[in-house]
Amino acid sequence: MKMRIGFAAVAAAGTLSVGLLAGTVSASAIVIDDFTQVADPNPWPVQLNTEGNVTVNETGLNVLGGTRDTFVEAVAVGIPDLDFLQATVAAGAGLLDFNSTVDTKGYLSLTYNGGGSLNADFTGQMGIQFDFTMFDFADGAPLPVTVIMNDGTNSATHTLSLNAPGGQSLMFDFADFSGIGSLDLASLQSIEFQLDPAIGADFRISQIVTVVPGPGALALLALGLAAPRRRRD
Repeated sequence: MKMRIGFAAVAAAGTLSVGLLAGTVSASAIVIDDFTQVADPNPWPVQLNTEGNVTVNETGLNVLGGTRDTFVEAVAVGIPDLDFLQATVAAGAGLLDFNSTVDTKGYLSLTYNGGGSLNADFTGQMGIQFDFTMFDFADGAPLPVTVIMNDGTNSATHTLSLNAPGGQSLMFDFADFSGIGSLDLASLQSIEFQLDPAIGADFRISQIVTVVPGPGALALLALGLAAPRRRRD
């Protein structure tokens, strides 16, 4: 059964836990990654001094699906072996840190697929939040972030950008995703995050989590579900 976003569809599909007699509604956010774990032996940091790419495959982590695949690419390096790009997961600080010199253009993607069997259930969630503790606004250029969710057959995609320096969050509302109407949120097989910073950009990510409807919205949903339906004459 394909899930469509919206309170009516969510309620009809039974995707929220609704206690009508008790007057309560509950849904829990899901931590996709808080960057507090790395593989053993520790594969970080990754540093690229020339154009090229590295994929770090980590398993057995306390992240969504237990695996994290990180793709790091140096697209352009001003002076090889002098300029560089570096990415690392600093588990002690709970951060993914990406930095590059002023003449280096890089790319980063994070994929969570459970090693081929993710089967993540995102029903009852309303979106995904990406938290940055820092963004260096290199050359006044934004940092586009794209989220791609796939259920094994269909995919849904949405892109937002950081347009100012400093710590901030991006909230990806499922209702804004292209292709969301065909996606089975109850059985996601992979979630990918693509970040395409400009030359010389630096940023730090502290966590990626799902977002649930707020208490007010959930209370209204419960009241709507509990209200008796009138018969038509």
